[in-house]
Amino acid sequence: MLGRVMVVVTALCAVPVVSTSVAGQLASRPAEEWIKTLENPTRVAGLMIDEVIGRMRLQPGDIVADLGAGSGLFAFPLAKAVGSGRVYAIELDEGFLTHIRAKAKAEKVSNIVPVLGKFTDPALPARDVDVAFFHDVLHHVQDRPAYLKSVAGYVKPTGRIVVIDLNAETSPHRDQPELVVTKDQAAKWMGEAGFVPKEEISLFADKWFVIYSRR
Repeated sequence: MLGRVMVVVTALCAVPVVSTSVAGQLASRPAEEWIKTLENPTRVAGLMIDEVIGRMRLQPGDIVADLGAGSGLFAFPLAKAVGSGRVYAIELDEGFLTHIRAKAKAEKVSNIVPVLGKFTDPALPARDVDVAFFHDVLHHVQDRPAYLKSVAGYVKPTGRIVVIDLNAETSPHRDQPELVVTKDQAAKWMGEAGFVPKEEISLFADKWFVIYSRR
């Protein structure tokens, strides 16, 4: 994933592992090694998916970019939340997109669009995003300033970028600075991309949750 990333996941490995399909991101693994871990019921419960989506204040018809969608844990509830809207499920590893396509077919979900992204560009089919969403993903992106600028180009003038990531002090990667993203760092990079913090949400003990809008 880039969720891996991107493109979604909390990294569980101690050092970067690079496969031919995802080389270029930090702490990446092939999709088949991630899906069982990502969908572990205990982990899923801790994601507070319904609460997160509720705080995003999505509207019917919204277009959401799930950056680093992984196995689709957020993509499917997001698709339900936007109704007639659309969710781009972006990943670097085709294995995740295959999994999402199969699940969407089985569950008859028609408003998820799997997208094979690039290391520095989500490669979306249109510049029509209302909400770009990073969940435990930004710390996996290698060139974060460049990637955020690229993402910003797909977001509507009235759109938002939502980031949830691990607190630096308690992150399992706190001894690996390359896998830590602080709120201050994110605010700087977002500022360079034309966005500023609009709302900081207290929901997790171990993660920060910020919604950004254009200046």
